[in-house]
Amino acid sequence: MPDDEFLQTAIEAARAAGQVIREQLHQAHRVRHKGPRDLVTEVDVMAESSIVRILSTRFPEHDVLTEETAAPPRRSRYRWVIDPLDGTTNYAHGYPIFSTSIALTLDDESIVGVVYDPLHERLFHAQRGDGAYLNGERLHVSAVDQLGEALIGLDWSSDLETRATVVAAIGRLAGHVATMRVAGSAALVPCYVAAGWCEGYFHLELKPWDAAAAWLIVSEAGGRATSLDGRRWRLDDPDCLVSNGLIHEPLRELIRL
Repeated sequence: MPDDEFLQTAIEAARAAGQVIREQLHQAHRVRHKGPRDLVTEVDVMAESSIVRILSTRFPEHDVLTEETAAPPRRSRYRWVIDPLDGTTNYAHGYPIFSTSIALTLDDESIVGVVYDPLHERLFHAQRGDGAYLNGERLHVSAVDQLGEALIGLDWSSDLETRATVVAAIGRLAGHVATMRVAGSAALVPCYVAAGWCEGYFHLELKPWDAAAAWLIVSEAGGRATSLDGRRWRLDDPDCLVSNGLIHEPLRELIRL
């Protein structure tokens, strides 16, 4: 089956989830804690259901891995990796940065990636070997090659020990980069790197659904995605650094110190 059919299905599913997310934004939410500082709302579950319904109807033979549902045993080389609402804490507070992330992997390599910002109707997508796009317009990372001119995104962790590591990294970066931003959506901000709106982004506590789509989008936009030890990023890596490629190594060295 051509990748384009996979892509169009992922886009359809992301838009369906986005509609749920928009409609529920200003409603009172039932919030529960999966762990300290780690929230889930009924909207996460509703958005996930809308995605899985479309994917399982279209491709019943494929596996599905989502943030809110336990992973079933593997049956297929194809697996959809889904975060229905990335940035749940932002969403629950009404803070307008959140997204839906859908990736299709083949043997644990992303071949299709879609990240949808439903509030601003920005749809980022990529297919392996076919470039990255925002609402149909081709993307390319920025040409900034000096760390001192770079805007760097990052995110916290729900784990306090990891937060301390992030704070230490911020301290090391502060004197070397133009500025930094904490956004709260691990899927969305790497797409800003792909669009050339910032030069780098790092996260020290990832799950597969956080970055499966975004790393492909960055890579197809001409950027680079690695673990902090410099390896090409893999689905099971707990940390990730994405960049325009030009500042990658000096940025990685400062974060890792």
